[in-house]
Amino acid sequence: MKYKTIRIYESDFDKMNSFCDRYKLSKTELIEALLIYFEKTDLDPREPSNATKEISKLKSQLISFIKTQEKDKLNPLIKKQDLLITEFSGLVKDQFVTKSFMIELATKLGNSIVNKLQENGN
Repeated sequence: MKYKTIRIYESDFDKMNSFCDRYKLSKTELIEALLIYFEKTDLDPREPSNATKEISKLKSQLISFIKTQEKDKLNPLIKKQDLLITEFSGLVKDQFVTKSFMIELATKLGNSIVNKLQENGN
């Protein structure tokens, strides 16, 4: 492969040497790594972004997503579960649900779980 010479300011040359020492790269390897980095990330090297700010933005988006899921999915599900438990407790309290019914229900539920596990190969 054929090499080319580039001109840079002395202060930038010193910075490049510092990066080479830090990452244990030759100048050629450093330039190649920088070019690959900018090519893959599609970042503009003239506009350095603040990674901390970007991470904070993503964190906020994630928290917002979780809160939305909680509000739209989880809370209604919990309310339905609470309602079912309350209704079922009332039936048990009023003795509409017998001991034999509970045993039959638990058996059917257990068999259903076992069948699903067997279908899935677990």
